[in-house]
Amino acid sequence: MSAQEPKRKIVGIDLGTTNSVIAHFDEYGKVDVLPNSDNERTTPSVILFEDGEAIVGRIAKNLAASSPEKVVQFVKRRMGEPEWRREIDGHAFSAEVLSAMILKRMVNDAETQLGQPVTDVVITCPAYFNDLERRQTREAGRIAGLNVLGILNESTAAALAYGLNKRDQQVKALVFDLGGGTLDVTVLRIDGNDIRVLASDGERQLGGKDWDDVLVERVAEEFYLEHGVDPREVPESLQDLILRAEEAKKALSQKPTTKVFVQCKGHSLKATIAREEFEKLSAKLLARCARCVERTLRKSGLEWSEVDSLLLVGGSTRMPMIRGMLERMSGKRSDQWINPDECVAIGATYWGAILLLREAQALKERAAADEGASRLADSMEEAVPEDLIVLLGEAEVTNVNSHSLGVLTIGKDGRRSNECMIPEQTPLPHAVEREFVTWKDDQRNVEIRILEGAARDPSACVDIGRCWIEGLPPGRPRGARIAVRYSYGEDGVLEVRARDVETGREVTARFQSAAATLSEEEVALQGRKVAHLLQTDEMGLATDSDEQLLAEFEEGYFAEDG
Repeated sequence: MSAQEPKRKIVGIDLGTTNSVIAHFDEYGKVDVLPNSDNERTTPSVILFEDGEAIVGRIAKNLAASSPEKVVQFVKRRMGEPEWRREIDGHAFSAEVLSAMILKRMVNDAETQLGQPVTDVVITCPAYFNDLERRQTREAGRIAGLNVLGILNESTAAALAYGLNKRDQQVKALVFDLGGGTLDVTVLRIDGNDIRVLASDGERQLGGKDWDDVLVERVAEEFYLEHGVDPREVPESLQDLILRAEEAKKALSQKPTTKVFVQCKGHSLKATIAREEFEKLSAKLLARCARCVERTLRKSGLEWSEVDSLLLVGGSTRMPMIRGMLERMSGKRSDQWINPDECVAIGATYWGAILLLREAQALKERAAADEGASRLADSMEEAVPEDLIVLLGEAEVTNVNSHSLGVLTIGKDGRRSNECMIPEQTPLPHAVEREFVTWKDDQRNVEIRILEGAARDPSACVDIGRCWIEGLPPGRPRGARIAVRYSYGEDGVLEVRARDVETGREVTARFQSAAATLSEEEVALQGRKVAHLLQTDEMGLATDSDEQLLAEFEEGYFAEDG
C-alpha cells in the first residue's frame, strides 16, 4: 500500500423501510455484518428528535410510543416524492435527509468498530424503485458524506450473495423479497458468477408494515367495542399499539396464538389472536403477493417447472403464510441457505468490490503511464480480499429495467402521447438513440419531457424530468434533426446525450430530474446539518469558515419555541 493512498474500505448497506443492515469484508476476507453500537446486527430505521438531537435505531423505536410526534418511521416509502416533508418542531425534513441520518449513524458505528473510515459504499433499493426513487437514495448517501459506488437492486444483491456460494451450479431462481415496506419479485438465472435478471416486478406500498396494520385494526376494533374508546385516535396509544402489533406478528410466526396488551385513556385490554385468524385477516395482502409472483414469472417466460430455487428475502418472509403460499404456488421447498435479514447487505458488499475492481481496471487502462493513477488503482484492488479478486473481477451481473422509459411527443393533430424508448424488462445497461426535429426556424434550444411508464397517455405516466438540448447552430430552418441518446445505467439511473445530425458534433444535453439534484454546496450544507443533529465527532470545533454556516443552521433549525 502506497503511503500516499489511504486504505479503502468497502461496505454494503441494505437501507430498509423498518430495519437496515451494513456489511463488510472482515479480516479473513469473508463478508460479515457489522453490529451497531447497541451490538445488534440490524438497526431499526427509526429516528427520534429530542433536545436538538436525532437519535437513530433501537432507542428511537423504544421511545416512539412516548413521543410519537417526534418520531419518524417508514421513510423509505416516501422516496420519490420530491415535495414530501416531515415537520418536527416546526422544521421540515425531506426523505433524503432523513435517510441520510440513518446511513450516517450506521457508518459512524461501523467506523468506530473498525477503527478506520469507510470510503466506499453500495446502497440497495427495491428492484421496482423508479428513477426518482433511485436518485433520492443516491442523494441520501451523498448527504451522509459517502462515496456511493452504486445503487443495487435488493433482489439482485440477494442473488449475488447466493450465487457466489453456488459457483458450481446453474440455477434459475425466483427471489421473493418482502421487507417492511416494499415487495419485489425477481426471476434470475445464476451460472457461477454470471447473474442475469430475467424479469422483475413489485409493489412499493406493500410490506410487513401492512400486516402490522391488520393487527392494529383488529385489536383497536375490539378495544373500541369493549370500552367505547379508539386507541387509534390517541397518538401515544396508537404508537404503542403499532409496536405491540409488530411483536405479535413475530410471535405468530413461531406459535399458534399470542396476546396483545393495549392501554388507552385509563382502559386496558389483553386481546388474544390466533395465527389462523391473522391469516384470514391478511388474505387480501397475501393475494396481492401471489399476483405479483404470477406477473413476474409470466414476464420471465418461465414455467414453475423451470424454476430451480425459491429465495426468500426480507424479515417479513418469516411469516408461515408467505412461505406456505409460495410453496403451494410453485410445488417447491424454499431454499434455507440465505439469511433473509442479512443477505442483501452481504450481496451489496460483493457488488461494491466488483465496481471497485472495474474502476481500478479502467483506471489502469486509461493511464498506464501515470504512476499516480496506478497507485490509486492498486489501493482499490487492495480493498478486495486477494482470493476474491479473480472471481469478482470476472463477475457479470445483468439487471433489467422495471419501468418503461419514454418521451412526450406531439402529433400533427396536437395530441400528446408517450413514445416508448426503452421498454420494461430491457437488460441493463442499455442505450437507444432517436432523432427529433426542431419545430421552428432558428431554434437554438429544445426541451424534451421524459416519462416513465408504458401507457400512451402521458397523464398515466410519471414525469421523471426534463432534458434541454442547448447550443444548436444558428440559422437552421424548422425540421433540423437532433439525435438524442438515452442511456440507462446498471443502477437504473438515466443519462442523456444529444448530437446535431448535420454537423455530427455533440451538443449540450442537460437533464434535470423531477427530484432536483442538489449542488455540491447544498449537499455539504445538508451533510453538516445531519452531522450536527447526530452530534457526530466529525463536527468537532467549528472552523472560521464553518462558523457562519453553523450559525445559520442553528438559527434556522433550532429556534426556541416562542
